[in-house]
Amino acid sequence: MKKKLSIGLISLTSCEGCYFAILEDLQQYLAMNKKVAVKNFRLFEESEHPQNEKFDIAFVEGSPLTAQNMQSLKMIRKNSKILIAVGSCAHIGGIYHMKNYQDKKKIFEHIYNGVSGIDNFDVQPLDEIVSVDFVLPGCPVSASEFFTAVYSLVLGKKPKIIERPVCYECQINGYECVLQKGEKCLGPITVAGCDAVCLKSRQGCWGCRGVLPEAEEANLLKKLKEKFSEKEIVGLLEVFGVKEGR
Repeated sequence: MKKKLSIGLISLTSCEGCYFAILEDLQQYLAMNKKVAVKNFRLFEESEHPQNEKFDIAFVEGSPLTAQNMQSLKMIRKNSKILIAVGSCAHIGGIYHMKNYQDKKKIFEHIYNGVSGIDNFDVQPLDEIVSVDFVLPGCPVSASEFFTAVYSLVLGKKPKIIERPVCYECQINGYECVLQKGEKCLGPITVAGCDAVCLKSRQGCWGCRGVLPEAEEANLLKKLKEKFSEKEIVGLLEVFGVKEGR
């Protein structure tokens, strides 16, 4: 009998929202456990795992914002055949990335008011620290993309994310274009796969899945400048680090 692939679902500094999103499809998660061996998933466990634990595939959610996070990430990379960045925080720094556009010392003092012994690193995506084999983008990730990636790897295939804009999914779902209504939206330059969930709620896209390769950013910025100030546009681009991803 073929040995099951061992999987770790590991979190650094995060809200763990990506893993909760995956567990929303509990039947799929339970079915997945028949195909793979989940060795580490702290949402279901109380005890700590050894840092040198080995995995065939390590899914890593969150940002490395502490010295312990950095150490854990490097150890996970060393002991995993495949490392996958899960969600916006791991992929592009997530909303934590906003700190990089401000005076981080000033922010630190405002939040911690003189408390010592707390790390204050720049926010970095995982691939700036270790090599990453694949990315599952989004805030949170798509559960269907996660399970598709797992089953692709079980079959020995490399997962794929289809490169098309959020506008594609917005249109096939028949949602109203908020950009045409004069509202802010990054849908034309953002990687699809979320089923245009924000547009379903009539809210513009914030770019949490990262910038689409070869996106026509200049055209979008020109459209946004018709109604919004430079400050408003930059503020939108900074929320998920789209400003740096350009």
